[in-house]
Amino acid sequence: MTPKLVNYLSLSAGCLSLALLVSTASAQDKEPLKIGFATALSGWMAAYDEEPHRAAVLKIEEINKAGGLLGRQIEYKVIDTKTDQTLATSAANSLVDWGANMMIVPPDYDYGSPAALVAQNAGLIAISTGASDPKMGVQGVGPLVFTAHTAGQVAGIVMAEYGHEKLGAKSAYILEDVSMEATKSSCAGFTAAWNKVGGELAGRDTFQRDDPSIAAQITRIKALSKAPDVIFMCSSMPEGPAAVRQIRASGIETVILSDTGMSGNFWLNSVPGLKDFYVPTLMSITGDPRPEVNKFVEAYKARWDALPTTEFSVLGYCAIEQWSRAVEKAQSVDSKAVVDVMNSFKDEPITCGPTTYTDQVHVQVNRPQLIMKVVDGAFQPVEMYRNNFVPDLKLLLRSGL
Repeated sequence: MTPKLVNYLSLSAGCLSLALLVSTASAQDKEPLKIGFATALSGWMAAYDEEPHRAAVLKIEEINKAGGLLGRQIEYKVIDTKTDQTLATSAANSLVDWGANMMIVPPDYDYGSPAALVAQNAGLIAISTGASDPKMGVQGVGPLVFTAHTAGQVAGIVMAEYGHEKLGAKSAYILEDVSMEATKSSCAGFTAAWNKVGGELAGRDTFQRDDPSIAAQITRIKALSKAPDVIFMCSSMPEGPAAVRQIRASGIETVILSDTGMSGNFWLNSVPGLKDFYVPTLMSITGDPRPEVNKFVEAYKARWDALPTTEFSVLGYCAIEQWSRAVEKAQSVDSKAVVDVMNSFKDEPITCGPTTYTDQVHVQVNRPQLIMKVVDGAFQPVEMYRNNFVPDLKLLLRSGL
């Protein structure tokens, strides 16, 4: 080998090494993307927020392991809102000061919107993992705010259509929990869809979280000249299980249709022997008809050494998934660019199911739901069901109803 060739090869090797060092240094020098979590990890909302939070962390870790987002790692910071609206605001302000690029907020409009409003005012995208009230969006908070969940109205619509079409129900009694906007939305959806299918409304009653019992409501149901085919109960935790327990203890065995807020096996031991109870939900923990959902459940178990106990868990995963998908398509974390992409989603294949947004509707209104039924003390999947009646903005906002 000639001295000239040796020098050339040495120079080439040196340049290659320098290029690799510069490339590595450049990747390491890229500032991480920051996701802030204003999350209810204590208080009653932790039952809905803790597992979606874990699922969101799982997705972030998967993204980082795969090389990051736009070549940047994702860093995250968590502040417990303690199911307190005031603390949600202060947590969100702290996350803005920290430099968050986007924010995950609690899974309810009442408790999540204060944090979402802070993000909106700071020019940041905020995604609620589980708010089902459509006001968690353009009209209620602002155009930078989304929810990964399906509108509460759709849970009611699905139950009305499924009860009429699949269970043959002709008459229904509505028992409405007025403690939360989400549950009121579910009952609004059921009412609209029940009227649309021509169902008979045998009666309607209300209750709320602070009620010590629903004995008066049960008395009115039992006093009906003819028992309804189904009871639609739009409710949540902890008052929902208490109401179901009282209904069954009174001897009423009517089929109960409920909304998504009553999914999850964790409360069923409080109503032993429960049967003829249905909910529309996001997924089954114990074997889902969709491979992508089963893959998520397996990954969750491997990461957290336990299966999720609530079907809401997957929403945290999907919140990060849809934001990162939009960032990739926009090739930017600029809020406006990412929102423009999200607003163009039309049946985007997300783990939670086909996902659609528009510039006016930032909640799902036609995503297929998994119908679940209580069998032997646990929720078991029945079938996927997609609503035929799609709520318009008037119904979503419950205006003029």
